[in-house]
Amino acid sequence: MAAKQRDAAHWMGHALRLAKSGTGATYPNPCVGAVLVKKGVVVGRGRSDVTGGPHAEVRALRQAGAAARGAAMYVTLEPCSHRGRTPPCVDAIIEAGVRRVCIGVEDPAPHVGGKGIRKLRRAGLEVEVGVCGDQARSIHAHYLHHVATGRPFVTLKVASSIDGRLATASGDSKWITGAAARKSAHRLRALHHGIAVGSETVLRDNPGLDVRHVDGVDPIPVIFDSRLRVTAAKRAELKLMRAGVLVLYTARASKTAQARLARTPVEGVEVPGDAEGRVDIEAALELLGARELRSLMVEGGGKLLGSFVAADAFEELWVYRAPVILGEGRPILAGLAFDEVARAPRLRQHSTRKLGDDQLTVYARA
Repeated sequence: MAAKQRDAAHWMGHALRLAKSGTGATYPNPCVGAVLVKKGVVVGRGRSDVTGGPHAEVRALRQAGAAARGAAMYVTLEPCSHRGRTPPCVDAIIEAGVRRVCIGVEDPAPHVGGKGIRKLRRAGLEVEVGVCGDQARSIHAHYLHHVATGRPFVTLKVASSIDGRLATASGDSKWITGAAARKSAHRLRALHHGIAVGSETVLRDNPGLDVRHVDGVDPIPVIFDSRLRVTAAKRAELKLMRAGVLVLYTARASKTAQARLARTPVEGVEVPGDAEGRVDIEAALELLGARELRSLMVEGGGKLLGSFVAADAFEELWVYRAPVILGEGRPILAGLAFDEVARAPRLRQHSTRKLGDDQLTVYARA
């Protein structure tokens, strides 16, 4: 039995690497990995295609062909049993003659929720659930979080000096971190469905929020701009005044600003404001989640990052720290204060690694 479990973990590892390699490219669907093994040899492998394309299980079956009969399939997420944009994967698995299916994690979505597992077992297949379960849950964290909460998985990203500054006192921030850290940050962008910044960052830095230093799909830009300040700038001057960008504003935005927004290709949505009149973080996440935005990377600036921490609305914090001292610069979390240490949020260090002269530390909720 121990040998069988080791084999299952080994082959599931292959499937997990396939899933991880495509994370961010298949939204709103999760990127699943599937491997077909027969007599100790991989006969088929696949990962999810873009939404509307074949799922990982089907791609693996097509590659295996007749060799799928009698094989074992290792798949990171429960195969679907419903007809959506594509036919049910469990039907294809059964018809191909697969004898055993090892699943990393059950799909909690109401339209799946164990139905695929039960159908496979009723068809006489041997099914094992929870193989490398912790790793599978980590790989599919964005999808699982959204299904469970209805809100996107939120990652806060910071690039700072060793004394915790995003920029100098004058606002200069190019470049605090080096090339290796910037490449890593773009890879992080590519893993997320959406990317959020505040209006101050848009007006000061004029970011494109695209993926440039690595191969990947651009996330959907989301601007938090309670008063629609970005509409006061000339459209040609701002890279984010384009189709596909979402601006969240509040009742503080003037009718003039709303009219200016209507003349741009940007989509604007009014959401409730918080006690300070800023975009309410909870309301924003509910809205984004309802739009099937699975994950959101928050890049800045300090006020927006501070708002997410104050709302206790994040799952991970990625800190890229450079060996430079900026002194009286702009803090990474602005407008955030705690009277007592006991009230401050505590995080768990998930990992740390060197990126050239810089250091990346990933923190998760404790």
